[in-house]
Amino acid sequence: MGHLFVRTVLVCTFTAAVTTSVFAAPPGLLMTYSFDSLSGKFGQPTETKARSFSLGATLVGEGYRASLFVPYISLEGPGTLVAGTVTGNAGPARRSEQGLGDMVATYTKDLVGGIQTKGFALSATGLVKIATGNEDKGLGTGKTDYGVQADVAYRFNNGFGLTAVVGRQYYGDTPQLRLQDGNYTTVGVNFPLGNSLFVNLNTSERDALLVGTPKRKERAISAVYALSAATALQFGYTTGQSTASPDDVFSISYVSQVE
Repeated sequence: MGHLFVRTVLVCTFTAAVTTSVFAAPPGLLMTYSFDSLSGKFGQPTETKARSFSLGATLVGEGYRASLFVPYISLEGPGTLVAGTVTGNAGPARRSEQGLGDMVATYTKDLVGGIQTKGFALSATGLVKIATGNEDKGLGTGKTDYGVQADVAYRFNNGFGLTAVVGRQYYGDTPQLRLQDGNYTTVGVNFPLGNSLFVNLNTSERDALLVGTPKRKERAISAVYALSAATALQFGYTTGQSTASPDDVFSISYVSQVE
C-alpha cells in the first residue's frame, strides 16, 4: 500500500488496518500525508525517477473502510506510471514532467472478524484508479483501471499476525500500451515492537503488464510509530526482485485521526 506507488492496488488496504492496530482508532476519519520516491530502469537503458506528494483520506466505519488518495507527481525519464509501477516505453529519456497523478479510491468490507480482532479475519476490497493523470506527460494512461481482492489475516494474542492478499486487476487499454489484466498475491507477517511501534514485512508478485515482460516481484518492509493516541508516522521501503519492478521505493507518511 503510505507509499502511493506500492499501495495503489493493495497496500492502501493495509494503511488503515496497520494504523488502527497501533492507536486502536474508533470509527472516524484518518488523514494521510505522504512523500514517496521511486526509481528503476524497468528493462530500459535509461532510469526513470518519480516522486509523489499525496493526500489520503480513509473513512473507518463499523466493518468497512473507504479511502481516496490524490497524488501530485514529479517524473523524470522515459517511463509511464501505471497502477503502482512504471512501463519503460513512453517519452523521451530526458523528459521531466510534473502534475496531478491518477487518483485511487478503495472500499473494503469486513466479512469475518475485523482489523482489530484476534484470530481469523477476511475482507473484500474493490479498487478504482481514476484517470486524472496526464497521459501525454506519462503521469497516467488516461484510462480507468479496476481491481478486486480478498484480504486474509490471522492475529495471535501476542499481536503477531499473518496476512495474505489475492487479487486481480483490470487495466484500461490504450493504443500505445497494450496492458494485460493480471493477478497479484501478497503474503506477509506483522508484529508489534512495544506499545507504539508496529512492523510489517511482505513479499508480492504480480502478472506481467506487457507481453514479453517478466512478472513484477517485490519485497517490502514498513513500520508505523504512534506519536500519540491519534497520530502516527509510517516509514516504508520496497525493493524490486525483477526488471519489471522498481529498484527502490522509499516512503514516509504522517497519519492523523480527525476527531
